Amino acid sequence: MYFSAERLALANQAVKETFEKCSVAWQAIPHWDTGDPSVTMVPNDNLNAPLNVPLSLLPVDFTVTLPQAVAPTPDYVLEAVIAATVTLAAALDAAVFPALLPPMTPATTVTLPVLPSAADLLVGFIDARAKVEDGGYRAPSCLITDTIGLAYLAQITIANGYAGTDVLLPPANINSLHRVNTLAPATDPDVRGWLIGRRQRIAQGGAADASPGEEPVDLAVSIPPSLEVIGSTANDIDLRVRISYVTRVKDPNGIVVFRM
Repeated sequence: MYFSAERLALANQAVKETFEKCSVAWQAIPHWDTGDPSVTMVPNDNLNAPLNVPLSLLPVDFTVTLPQAVAPTPDYVLEAVIAATVTLAAALDAAVFPALLPPMTPATTVTLPVLPSAADLLVGFIDARAKVEDGGYRAPSCLITDTIGLAYLAQITIANGYAGTDVLLPPANINSLHRVNTLAPATDPDVRGWLIGRRQRIAQGGAADASPGEEPVDLAVSIPPSLEVIGSTANDIDLRVRISYVTRVKDPNGIVVFRM
């Protein structure tokens, strides 16, 4: 045994807590745990185009030395596990949001000016709100943007001195705002954000605890974020943090893409 059961449980708890804090996809999109780590295909639950979709294993490998693994305190192991988990969370975010793009049509797209004013953003957000509400998603929505989009929101101030995020999001019924580094494939640089409609009232960062069945997109997960001991090489122990998942867009009418 490379790790005691207690230390392995401690490391897995660190993976779980770190991933929940670092992954925007995990915070913003509900997930369905299949309960079977051997599952490789799941239905996409799309009523318009039903088919089976494959799950992907997303791993981050790293090593610790045997002395570090059996040290009196777990500090170094936890430091290595947490660093790998942060990398895993970023990799998941970079994969999930571009995967929302293929079903998008003109009916689920809002085009903003290249240099949008506060009025332009407000009109665009309300247009997006109308689109998801017409699809039946009338609970407060979730807005995902990148650094550029967040800068547009933050620097726009109204005459009374309030930041744009304080006055532009409430009329559009947006109660959740997240920033990610990757919104779409590099071949589509005009994407500046996503509006994800909700049927449930989901607080900021609370999607992991929400039911996925009512929402337009979810993550099907067969292996939750967790630690795997692969084996040993010389004096090193080979470890892996991983997740097995697929992004399922079940109803494109519940998602709007913003372009500039």
